Amino acid sequence: MRRASWIISSVSVLLVAAGAVSKFAVYPQLHQMPDDLDGNMEFRGVLTAMDPQAVQRGDFAQAIIRDLPVTADRNVKAVHTSGSTIVLNDRTEIYGPTRQVVSTTEHQYALHRENALERPAPEGVKAEPHGGLTAAFPLSPEKRDYPFWDAETQKPVDAKYTGTEKREGRTVYVYTITAQGPLADPVLVSALPTELPKAALQAINPSAALADAPDMVPLTYISTTRMVGYVDSETGVAIALESDKSVTAQAQGVEVFPVAQGKLTTTEASQKDLADQAATAAMAFWLLSDAGPYGAWALAALLILLAVWLEYRGRRAQAADGATPVPQQRDAAEPEPRTGETVTAGATRTESPAEQQP
Repeated sequence: MRRASWIISSVSVLLVAAGAVSKFAVYPQLHQMPDDLDGNMEFRGVLTAMDPQAVQRGDFAQAIIRDLPVTADRNVKAVHTSGSTIVLNDRTEIYGPTRQVVSTTEHQYALHRENALERPAPEGVKAEPHGGLTAAFPLSPEKRDYPFWDAETQKPVDAKYTGTEKREGRTVYVYTITAQGPLADPVLVSALPTELPKAALQAINPSAALADAPDMVPLTYISTTRMVGYVDSETGVAIALESDKSVTAQAQGVEVFPVAQGKLTTTEASQKDLADQAATAAMAFWLLSDAGPYGAWALAALLILLAVWLEYRGRRAQAADGATPVPQQRDAAEPEPRTGETVTAGATRTESPAEQQP
């Protein structure tokens, strides 16, 4: 019994250790953005933007293309990891009806691999300075507001928690992001003209109040963003995004023309794929953090109880064996004493009749 109890106790200790390793070592290592992160999201929508070819040929009256049906691909890919820091490349390409590229935006950020907030860029790795969330949400999102970096205005705004919904069978937290201000993205600013001829602006927008403007009209640009993110409550995977972004040109404080205005929504197929990814990740996290460790500890507790019971039963059996009298064995060659005989050591004596009387 004692050998069996020792084996069971040893297995229990191993189970306790395995559960602890899973919960406190393996799970923290895996509950973070992986080195090979490579996520995609597909969109459909419409785009209003300037036609660069019309601008080049001087056809300003036809310079604005309105409500062009478009698709878009967004790719978020890990390009470097260092400890708890990951550098993500966030690239979005917008395609026209014939799959021609009509717009490309690209940013690269260093962030924490679990809470997705800003981190210093590793030495020798290019990353844009920022504050707040950018290309990802925390792996364990909460029902609260988060700071969010608006790349166009180069300032943090609030990603406001506005409720909980269901998307593709997953519980999602809904965050709404609104930002407006002067365009400050250095890449976009450098690509836009600082002034245009008044005649060109009047051709683009005949109703613009530019009568008192100089021949070369200085331009400023305003960025407006409204996004709604549907983020998986268990893994932080953004299952869907609704994006409405615009950059407009202003002259003398008056809006003159839209540089670009896009309304995009994640496709149903992409939402389903992202929901499946979230379900798989949630199952893995649950097994490592809860089911595996607590299951191992529960089994260890049962085995310990079994070992105690076996030990208790063994001791009771030993005690019972020690309390039972053992009958004395008689020599087979020794004859049974007859009536009137007394057995003494090594001899038998017969009593006389007188001795037998009371």
